Amino acid sequence: MDLKKIISSIAFRISVSIAVVVAVATITVGWLILIEERNTLETELQNKGRYIVELMAHEVTEPLIHEERDKLYSLLKGTMNIKESPVVYAEVYDKNKELVVNAYKNPDVKEMKLPPFSFEDSVMSVHIQEDNTSLVYHLSLPVYDEHLGTIGFLRMSITKTFLHMTLENVIHKLYRFAAAVIVIGILLGLWMARKILRPVIILNKGVKMIAEGELGVEVPVEGEGEIKELALSFNKMSRKLKEVIDDIKAAQENLVRTEKLYAIGEFSAGVAHEIRNPLSSIKMLLQALEQKKQALSSKNFAIIQGEINRIDRIITEFLAFTRPEEAQKKDVNINDILEEVTTITRPMMEQSVIQLSKKFSPELPAIKGNNDALKQVFINIVLNAIQAMDEEGGTLRIETSAVNGCVSTMIKDTGVGIPGKYIDNIFNPFFTTKDKGTGMGLALTYKIVKNHSGNINIKSTPKIGTTVIVELPI
Repeated sequence: MDLKKIISSIAFRISVSIAVVVAVATITVGWLILIEERNTLETELQNKGRYIVELMAHEVTEPLIHEERDKLYSLLKGTMNIKESPVVYAEVYDKNKELVVNAYKNPDVKEMKLPPFSFEDSVMSVHIQEDNTSLVYHLSLPVYDEHLGTIGFLRMSITKTFLHMTLENVIHKLYRFAAAVIVIGILLGLWMARKILRPVIILNKGVKMIAEGELGVEVPVEGEGEIKELALSFNKMSRKLKEVIDDIKAAQENLVRTEKLYAIGEFSAGVAHEIRNPLSSIKMLLQALEQKKQALSSKNFAIIQGEINRIDRIITEFLAFTRPEEAQKKDVNINDILEEVTTITRPMMEQSVIQLSKKFSPELPAIKGNNDALKQVFINIVLNAIQAMDEEGGTLRIETSAVNGCVSTMIKDTGVGIPGKYIDNIFNPFFTTKDKGTGMGLALTYKIVKNHSGNINIKSTPKIGTTVIVELPI
């Protein structure tokens, strides 16, 4: 399945939305739990530190009074050596604020940079100072004797390493928990989206089937409420649509038959009208000769022969228009065809004092077409242009070019032009404004161009001229 299609689907977007909500909620809850856990552990560590400092202040009172440095050192060192003791550094000052003894848990602590010790004689409570450079708390407390008063000061540093290790374990557990919740949330989201959207997906398939022409298709009715009503309405619509389309097809077939009969009648009437004129001329001539008891002269014979030739031409053009296009198409060059056409019609142009202007594209692509049929197209157009300029002469311009995947041929004259009321009918069979025309030339031209999948357009202005553009696909 197309990845882009999956990503753009409603089910995917709903699943992602659910997964995002679950992930954000899980991370937020985990973050709040972590903050609460951190605060609890820090409070617990500080309380433990207070207890140790207060206990040690009581223990060092006696040795400090008697200045027993070794005993003081042993007490401090012993506090650090207790299992899981957080104390990493301790020091004792006398009442004159001079250092008496200090002890380190390990050499690394000895290198630790300690902040300056703040002596507060009057504050008989533990003072806690957080170190911004190391993971330790510095706790200080005056050493007090009931009889002698403040006899010294005790400072101890407790490490937060255990706190951080505990927090890291909590974070790892939260990561695993969050990952499990997110995965479960995604799976549940996919399942819910699929379950909720299944009726919609079925309806979507039904719509696609109708779009592909399978009218009357019905989908299984699933879901509840509006979804169920939608499926029922879809099935009803599908049945109605099939009935309507069937009725339209039947009406269309009937209309096509009617149009064919009408076209045949109109076409037959046109042929009959065109043939009747020369036949009437022959009949009247023969009747006149019979009444006058005259023999058929050579002049009368020439008239009869001319009218018979006219009938033959009408029948020939009629057959050419109605006969299916059977000629095979091959690569042809429009420039070559136009050269032949201008060569054939040049004597007529010279007789009518018409100047020819040619501008053929030298690199014109070939097209698939029938050479003779296309020659007939351009002969008809050029002859019409010559006839439009027959009285006063003029200029005939013929240009070729390749435009938008087509070979375009423009034939422009400076003749009398075509009145606007006739433009829409010039391609209709038997429509003509000429006294001796049959009205089949441009109709046949239009048919040939369309059989070549091309287009023909005419623009004309009375007394200025006409432009015909023929476009044939490369």
